[in-house]
Amino acid sequence: MDFPELEVLISLAQEGSFSRAAERLNRSQPAVSQAIKRLEDEVGLPLLNRSSRKVTLTAAGAALLDHATRMVQLRQDALHTLENLRHFKRGVIRIAASESVCHYVLPPLLRAFRHAYQAIKLEVVQSTSSSIPVLLVDQDFDFGFLSYAPPHKDLESRVLFRDELALALFPGHPLAARAAVDLEDLGKESFIAHLAQTPARMHLVDLFARERVPLRIVMELSSLETIKDFVKAGEGIALIPRMSMRAELEAGTLVSPKVRGLAIGRDVRLVHRAARNHSLAGKAFLEIIDRAYPPA
Repeated sequence: MDFPELEVLISLAQEGSFSRAAERLNRSQPAVSQAIKRLEDEVGLPLLNRSSRKVTLTAAGAALLDHATRMVQLRQDALHTLENLRHFKRGVIRIAASESVCHYVLPPLLRAFRHAYQAIKLEVVQSTSSSIPVLLVDQDFDFGFLSYAPPHKDLESRVLFRDELALALFPGHPLAARAAVDLEDLGKESFIAHLAQTPARMHLVDLFARERVPLRIVMELSSLETIKDFVKAGEGIALIPRMSMRAELEAGTLVSPKVRGLAIGRDVRLVHRAARNHSLAGKAFLEIIDRAYPPA
């Protein structure tokens, strides 16, 4: 009982005609008839009623059809899995993330993935938080990282961890020796801010306005690394993601007193298309993420 013969039985059941089944399978009508005869000889029972103008199945034919359909589907599933494995050797994962995620979250994840799956190519695009959902929906990126849950109906996300905006000062700053400062203390300071109009920055502006504290931005720069360099040089202070200055805090090149009244949390979320059928490479990347940040 071969798969081509089972496919003939399935086509005959669906088409109800030897000629249409032959056309659908791109075979000759005699070849279709011979395939059915071989099946009938093997099972020892008639599978078709040939008396009417339309070919119908006998009870034995209907019973075999059920098994044949499942067998052919299993074969197709197996071939699909093997095809995925072939692509897995040369697949591509496309990732879109903000600057802070690219610098401080992705490196250990990508390093772990590359160690396990060296043949898979990784494409990482640094983008703004407003552009990342567009890349996922319109340009078929596999994964994105955001600090908010995207409102797009075709996207779903989960929180990996929670970060916060924190005060960054150079060690010689007058406020650096304090364990905590008040929001009002910052109204006299010169701020260095990021050019990007991120959700965190908008929250910050709203907070200062609500508390009637001046927010004096004297410099806007295009990267967190540059902002930290200017803060270290004593050119101003900054409120930046805490994860972006872990190394500097450990080294003592920056200090971060607590700011009373400042509580701006910042989720780091993994985002992808809703109900997306991930490739094997994509599933492998999700496993790496789940090990680093186990789902709640």
